[in-house]
Amino acid sequence: HDAMPIPGLSGITDEDLFVTLNLCLCGWAILALPPSWRPARWDSSVLALSAAFASLYTATVVHAVYFERGAVPEGSGFGSLDGVVNLFKSRTVVFSSWVHYISLDLLAGLYIAKDAERARVPHLVVLVCLPLILFAGPSGLLLYLTIKTVLCWPAQRKTKRC
Repeated sequence: HDAMPIPGLSGITDEDLFVTLNLCLCGWAILALPPSWRPARWDSSVLALSAAFASLYTATVVHAVYFERGAVPEGSGFGSLDGVVNLFKSRTVVFSSWVHYISLDLLAGLYIAKDAERARVPHLVVLVCLPLILFAGPSGLLLYLTIKTVLCWPAQRKTKRC
């Protein structure tokens, strides 16, 4: 497969940029820190990292749809499973989608870290859920919400808050 150029970044290809997507691990490392160890404005840092990935995602999608002939294969779409499968036959779409996953999974991790701190859910719960969010976003979010519900249910009944 030929490397595709990244719009607005002259001379840089998807192959060049793919390795830098691992910068998301910096955000995950911040989320894994106990709340008292996190740097000032930690949440803004993680949000900014997610926003940077969102910007890259937006640029690649706009480029694919409007400027790159053949980036969206004929017969692709969201109206059927076959249309979605066909869509993912495109290197451009796969790259953009990977950036999409990285950005949104990091946001889910940020939500959990902030919510757990607010609700006083033990940090160990966050540490158990973060890897699952990183590798299987919705499953990790579901695990966190389930554990939080179990832990907070008695407190909610007494104080109406958790």
